[in-house]
Formats: sequence, structure tokens, C-alpha cells
Amino acid sequence: MGFASLARFFREQLTPQSPEEKEGEHHHRIRLATASVLLETAYADQSMSTREQEDIIEYLRQRFELEPDDARELLETAEEHRAHTIDHFAMTNLLRQNLSLADRIEIVREMWRLVYGDGSLHQYENHLVRKLADLLGLEHHVMIEAKLEVQKELAG
Repeated sequence: MGFASLARFFREQLTPQSPEEKEGEHHHRIRLATASVLLETAYADQSMSTREQEDIIEYLRQRFELEPDDARELLETAEEHRAHTIDHFAMTNLLRQNLSLADRIEIVREMWRLVYGDGSLHQYENHLVRKLADLLGLEHHVMIEAKLEVQKELAG
């Protein structure tokens, strides 16, 4: 944990927050977890293309009704988080506990869009999406249905 992260942690712990601030922080954590999961998926084949980056930004922009610059900033924050640590369980558990089943399925659909976006499916990409879908609490057949829907969408 870097100095800035440590300072922010202590500042957040010692500063009383209003209910609105707590709610805002909660929503930010959900947005950050979503961005991190998608970012991890994009890097599953060891690199993230410009197209994948733009696709994630567009998804975040639409999903959370963000301005383009805010979506880019969210992705940059997720990049910083990824550089220090990636905890699949913590990210997915936060999403699992706070999002509806439909929202979690849509995140998995976006993961499939990312991995199929370059026209090929790397073995680790497939494994990672399956793992993350499981951690998001999706049954195997639901994850497969999402995969097939995206394949059909991209083919048509």
C-alpha cells in the first residue's frame, strides 16, 4: 500500500462521514469493483488493446451514467488498484452482495464481449471469465447462456 493509499485510509477512518458521503463511497466502491473486474478480464491475455479500453470506458459510462472523463478516471483508478493488488474474491463479493442477478449477468456478458472482441478466445480468458462468473454467484448454465448470447450478438 503506497503512502497516498495509507493516508486516504486513515483520513477515511478518522473523519466522520455523513450518510450521503457513506452512500457515495459505497457506490464508488461498486463502480471501482466493476471496473476492476472488467480490467482484469481485458488483461487476461496479457495485454489490453485500445479497443478494449474504450469498450470498458463506454460500458462504465453507460452503466453508471458517467461523463466520459469520469469513466476514464474510474478506469485509471482501477488500473492503480490492479497495479498494487488484485483480489478477485473481494471485488466479486462486493458486487455479488450489492447487485441484482440481472446486473451481475450483464457484467459477465461484458466480460465475454471483451474476450471475444479481438476475434479469438485465449485459454486463460475463458478460465478467468468462468472463475469470475462463479465468484459473482452465477450458476454455470447462466454463464454459458451469457456466453452464447454474446457470441450470437457479435456474429450478427
